[in-house]
Amino acid sequence: MRSPSRSPRAGPATRPTARPPAATIEAQLSPDGDPVLGLYLHIAYHTVMASFRRTVGRGDITPAIIGVLAMLAEHPGVSQATLARLMGLERATVGTTISRAIASGFVVRHDADKDARSYALWLSPAGERMVSTLRRRIATHERATGRHLTAAERATLRTLLHKLVYG
Repeated sequence: MRSPSRSPRAGPATRPTARPPAATIEAQLSPDGDPVLGLYLHIAYHTVMASFRRTVGRGDITPAIIGVLAMLAEHPGVSQATLARLMGLERATVGTTISRAIASGFVVRHDADKDARSYALWLSPAGERMVSTLRRRIATHERATGRHLTAAERATLRTLLHKLVYG
């Protein structure tokens, strides 16, 4: 009788290897041994986001809202269109995030001029407090996320990720 833990095509039972799951997946996707960066970035994202939810993202805080709050702290009174350009995102994407930030009480919108379609965005007092809170939460999150890396490795990883994203 065949063992229930083996599929008919699996061949002889072998001991599980000690390599991490990502290495096994990578070996299947790239038999020539070329790195599968997207795989590691995907796994790293999920690892980072698990820590993020515990230490930073309590309640209404998401990475997108953090980006908006940080940019408004740096560029108070900016328009949504300008904010989208500064962030390198589509205006509609930023608009959705701004709407959530306004609903959460972190951002306020004021008419920029007589044209009701033009307005300026500012951090509310709650948004300013949240930016201060985020500085502490992010520091805790970063220590947890980078616990397996030296300071030099963290700096190198940041440099490489910046190059991957911005060239």
